[in-house]
Amino acid sequence: MTIAFDPLEAMAEPSPQRVKRRSAPWSGRKRSLAGALILAAMAGYFAGGFLRFAEEVERLSKPAGAAAADGIVVLTGGAMRIDYAIDLLKDGRGRRLLISGVHPGTTATTLARLTDTDKAWFDCCVDIDYVAADTIGNAEMTGRWASSLGFRDLILVTSDYHMPRSLIEFDRVDTIRSVTPYAVRRDDLWQRDAMPSLSGLKIMLTEYAKLIATRLRGAVGLSNPPMPAPPQLASLDQAE
Repeated sequence: MTIAFDPLEAMAEPSPQRVKRRSAPWSGRKRSLAGALILAAMAGYFAGGFLRFAEEVERLSKPAGAAAADGIVVLTGGAMRIDYAIDLLKDGRGRRLLISGVHPGTTATTLARLTDTDKAWFDCCVDIDYVAADTIGNAEMTGRWASSLGFRDLILVTSDYHMPRSLIEFDRVDTIRSVTPYAVRRDDLWQRDAMPSLSGLKIMLTEYAKLIATRLRGAVGLSNPPMPAPPQLASLDQAE
């Protein structure tokens, strides 16, 4: 039996192995291109989000006059925060002040001395929270404090870069009806053209990453970890 061989037919119908070898490099390039496009889109999204975050921080760093509220809460961890909060208390913007997240062992007398404030203000109108160790804890302990006093409307004092994330955490506390932000601006973190300095940029990037994590936690429905309930809010007493 004679088998005819047609070279044109062989060229027109390449073997499956040959097709596979030819298409494999192109498929790899398509996957690489798709991956690069996804990474570029994500980078653009996060860069745009950071710019919006920086604009929000810049806006918050110029607070308008805060209207009077039931109480004032200041979150420790940044320069001048407590000083600003005490000034608001002295101006009658709130009936009491909570200093949240104070290091254990730091007494009211020490805080009065550090802020150059008459100790009588601490004796009459200031409570101290030694339990909260982070922003989530600040919000929860503030909620307990406000509930114990029947407060619903608060003024929140913290650093400008920390305010957006703090507002998210405080918004999750059901017992708090409204929070008026009063942001403290650190001039060493900003340049004259309203752009962050090098040290300010590092802090802002770190805080932006924490803000994204906070939003993701809320988006997936993760609840805040429970905190131990101090008996009769003993942790809010003023240590001497």
